Amino acid sequence: MIKINLTPVEELENPYWWIPDLSVLLVILLLSLGGVYIYVSSVEAEIAALEADKNRMAAETQALASEVERYNSLNQKIELLESKKFSLKRITESKLVRFLPIILLENIQNLKPSGVWLTALAFIDKKADGQQAPPPDMNQPMAANGAAPGAPQAAIPLDGAGAEYPFVIEISGSATSNVQIAEFMMALKTTQNQAYEKSDLRTQLFFSDVALNFSQVSTQKMDGKSSDYVNFKLQLNSRERTGRDTDSTGKFSQFIDDFRRNGQASMN
Repeated sequence: MIKINLTPVEELENPYWWIPDLSVLLVILLLSLGGVYIYVSSVEAEIAALEADKNRMAAETQALASEVERYNSLNQKIELLESKKFSLKRITESKLVRFLPIILLENIQNLKPSGVWLTALAFIDKKADGQQAPPPDMNQPMAANGAAPGAPQAAIPLDGAGAEYPFVIEISGSATSNVQIAEFMMALKTTQNQAYEKSDLRTQLFFSDVALNFSQVSTQKMDGKSSDYVNFKLQLNSRERTGRDTDSTGKFSQFIDDFRRNGQASMN
């Protein structure tokens, strides 16, 4: 039998023929690993730089936050002091502000017709979503035009009228009929016809809006007899009137008397 050796001559002559190829592969591998290492190092350095910038910016923001908080605190203190200053100025200089609840209640009582009686009265803060408030003593002072600080400026549809007060007067009561309620509402609205008198604080306030929120007929038995009466609820917006002093005296009383006698009155 004849045996034939098919091994290439180069391998037979040099048994380490594979070393050069292996060296080339190792060099290529080392170069690749070096390139990857350099790229990863550059990325890590860039990430470290960005992290350092982030920490620096966070520290600066924290420092600014403390400054902003201090600034806001100072602003609040300034606003509080300005509020107190304005309140003291209004109370000491304006009799109208000091006696505002009394004047409003007196106007309501004077204009209430016979056959109407009141069961409840409340001052509702417009900015507190209907939350009941005590009678206004201007602890939150109004601006020069009569509006509360930060409140939107109200429209002024009437001549010589300031902005509306930041509260609503809510009146609950009963009447013998709807006619008396309508007469009461008309009487309150006629305060817009008053003339300004410096000597009479009652003429310096008027009801700019009178709204009927609720009305219901009920029956009551007394001495075996049934009688109907109407429960109602009104909401009143009030304004401060500004104008020139006049020489008239006692016009407000005359206004009330004219309205009760004739059902209408005006003060010009």
